[in-house]
Amino acid sequence: MRTAPFDQYRIHPAPQPVGDPLGRIDDFIAEMRAERPYVLGFPGNLDFSFSNLAGLLDILVNNVGDPDSGEKSDISAKPMERAVVDFMAELANADPRDVYGYVASGGSEADQFGLDRGCTLLPEARIYCSAGAHYCIRKSARLMRKELVVVGCDDRGRIDTDALARECRDHPGRGAVVVATVGTTMTGAIDDVDAITAAAAPAGRVYVHVDAALGGLIVPFTPERESWGFARPEVGSVAISMHKGLGMPVPCALAMCRAELVDSRVEGEYVGATDSTLACSRSGLASTLLWYALATKGRTGLANNARRALDMAEYTAKKLADAGMHPILHPSSIIVVFDRPAEWICRKYHLATEGTRAHIVTVPHVTAQVIDELHRDVLRSLR
Repeated sequence: MRTAPFDQYRIHPAPQPVGDPLGRIDDFIAEMRAERPYVLGFPGNLDFSFSNLAGLLDILVNNVGDPDSGEKSDISAKPMERAVVDFMAELANADPRDVYGYVASGGSEADQFGLDRGCTLLPEARIYCSAGAHYCIRKSARLMRKELVVVGCDDRGRIDTDALARECRDHPGRGAVVVATVGTTMTGAIDDVDAITAAAAPAGRVYVHVDAALGGLIVPFTPERESWGFARPEVGSVAISMHKGLGMPVPCALAMCRAELVDSRVEGEYVGATDSTLACSRSGLASTLLWYALATKGRTGLANNARRALDMAEYTAKKLADAGMHPILHPSSIIVVFDRPAEWICRKYHLATEGTRAHIVTVPHVTAQVIDELHRDVLRSLR
């Protein structure tokens, strides 16, 4: 699907007959479904169905304030949200009793929440991230009026810890808030938290925020499962995008931090809720859908999703190597980077591109049949 001209959806002062907008929505849905198998370059798992929960679209579910706080409106799905947070805390190697968390609008909000916790703890610290980190880190630093130091990457796409150590030695005593990415945006590399902690130590106290937007539902089912997330005491917060690995009709993410880093209090007497979130009113619909998806999949279903995605990444890398496209696949990653193909191929398969390279993210809706079709198209374009 390509973005339709704005005029097609212009809203006029006079109401339209219901059938007209409904027809356009039906066309929109048909176009999106037709494109679904070919969305290879962006990390949203499109293999889901929530049509049996359509009744949720006829009610307002507003989660105001903290998930474990009561509030006066009492039209929330907070018990389901709290269950989601507890489940994900355990997946991130934490005791749920030691974690504060909530369902955020997306990974960018969850990252900003984590950075805010780190910068509140260490107000003089600079924020450090790799050149491969998501661009939302730059946005958050700007909004927070904090100094951001972008460090280069090593030959495996991870943050260059030697360069990080040099930067931290130049600014001792201030502390360091460091972003460790679990699945960098373009290459899928996984930063080494142990190496980051050691490298940043010359700055003083180290706070690590783990941006696991992509890898948070993959790494727990790999050999790194025991060492990721809150396993290290320096990790204060973790962000996980749920629409990427799990599959959701709305973007959403888990924002989690160690419970001692929040000081929940009633922020608005009229709502009667404590609130340490960034958003105040939050989508109870997202929490309800997440609870349903996790309850029906369980750890077993998530493990199957992860294995399917990892296996498809290996298959994709082999097919692209056969086509002479020089693929790179990092360990425990579902991103395959390769030579940028012809522009018509990039458009057909919705590939993410950067310079002379492109990538595929093998979330569960990606099939061998479509990868085979891509392989044939690449070979045809090279003739």
